[in-house]
Amino acid sequence: MSEEVRQARHAVPRAMFWTIVLNGIFAYAIILAMLFCLGDMDAALSADFPIIEILTQATAPIASASRLTWAWARDGGLPAWFAHISAQHRIPVRSIWLPILVVMCLACLNIASSAAFGAFIALASLALFTSYAIAIGCMLRARLRNEVQYGGWTLGRYGVPINIFALIYTGWMMVVFCFPQYLPVSGTNFNYALPIFAFVVLLALVHWFVRARKHWPGLNEEVIDAVLADSDRSATD
Repeated sequence: MSEEVRQARHAVPRAMFWTIVLNGIFAYAIILAMLFCLGDMDAALSADFPIIEILTQATAPIASASRLTWAWARDGGLPAWFAHISAQHRIPVRSIWLPILVVMCLACLNIASSAAFGAFIALASLALFTSYAIAIGCMLRARLRNEVQYGGWTLGRYGVPINIFALIYTGWMMVVFCFPQYLPVSGTNFNYALPIFAFVVLLALVHWFVRARKHWPGLNEEVIDAVLADSDRSATD
């Protein structure tokens, strides 16, 4: 998303920080409102898919998933057809519809097996936290080796301990996501997120060594340079 933001080096970190602060405040207010209007709590807790969870899972990732799909298509990781920007709406419509349709298809798994559907939900969280761990780990390594080129926003001396805590928390949550939801564990309620995740990672590694590393040109350096140049130019204005 930083490619769509002016002064990205300064604006994106501030947006990330204030999003957490504001979301924390509003989330507390929303939770209070939902608790007062929830009605029968036992009925809500025993529901297979409470409306709160449905809304959270269905709406939050659309923006990030669509932009990731678009950027991946633009850089050659997906067919270039998905990198098209609508002249009318000025957004990547095709990249927005692709993850929506994929999620709709996966949601149909619940008709055949609730265990399979639950595994894909846990798999999404497991994969997301894995990406967090990779990014935070790279940042921590760069901090310790004094290789970070800071912009207009920095955590200063608190950066290293915050990164370490984030890695510990992320690792803990990755383990939790692999736990079964119910006891006793059987073949129908077993959490298959870890085996599926391991299979996807193995498949990606095979694809990388067999084909992708020879044909994928890498990230679009022109876009990255344009974003950095815009940030540097705006900072001096």
